[in-house]
Amino acid sequence: MKAGSSSAVAFGRVLQAARKRWSKTQADVANFFDPKLSVAAVSMAESGSRPPKTEAMVRGYAAALELDEDALLQLWWAMQGMIGIDIWAEDLPVPQWWREFEASPQAEIDYHQARRDASSAWTPNADFYEPSLELFALAEAICTILMRLLGDSWKVGYKHEIGLRDPGDVRLAAVIIELRARVPDDDESNKPFELMATFACPEPVARPVPPEPTARTNTEGMSPDVAWILSSVEAMPARERAAVAGFIHGLREGASLFSEEVSSTPTSQTPASRGQRTRDRT
Repeated sequence: MKAGSSSAVAFGRVLQAARKRWSKTQADVANFFDPKLSVAAVSMAESGSRPPKTEAMVRGYAAALELDEDALLQLWWAMQGMIGIDIWAEDLPVPQWWREFEASPQAEIDYHQARRDASSAWTPNADFYEPSLELFALAEAICTILMRLLGDSWKVGYKHEIGLRDPGDVRLAAVIIELRARVPDDDESNKPFELMATFACPEPVARPVPPEPTARTNTEGMSPDVAWILSSVEAMPARERAAVAGFIHGLREGASLFSEEVSSTPTSQTPASRGQRTRDRT
């Protein structure tokens, strides 16, 4: 997820809304990680300036905010355009690129309503247009994940905004996702839903490569220490994994050099052989 992108901003808004809903501070979240994050890092994650880069980091935020880890991971991938939301499947579904995701009947209804709105506003001097059907399908999928992630105490929905093609007043068509929640109290049933966050559904242009569920290391039968090491290495960014690989390569080279040095060292002489050489010199 690219820093500062619409995907990073949208994901950060969700993290911020969930934190505020449970009355947690940024310091509370930062202190939950091990090693601890800085408050500035949490703040930048919520703003989209430094989004989580790895699945391990996303799981850390889920634990800190008391959210379902798998649902937050699905949201993280969905914000990047990879959709996999079959919550009834025994295995993790294979994510689909958002432009290839099939729209539901409701998404199609919402899309045609947006087309009607754009047609009604269109004039020869004002070229209004609607968001794409694919964007409605992505927004609906993201809302489905959010409802699973946040629970019944939240309301999740979206609305469309028609765009305007005008060099002097460019307005992009968008689908706006809204998160509403009741503030925690002794009796939440009578509390109105308050608007906690809004963000435009992102339109990712680059297709990320999510890890295949079957490609993960099988840690069954391994010692806990070895399994922990493998899982930690898998969760590292590419640069850190390369550093670990270089370190291991250096250890192997050092071991190889040491073994060659040992093999080339003359064998120790026995007392009998030393005595034999003494007699030969006399």
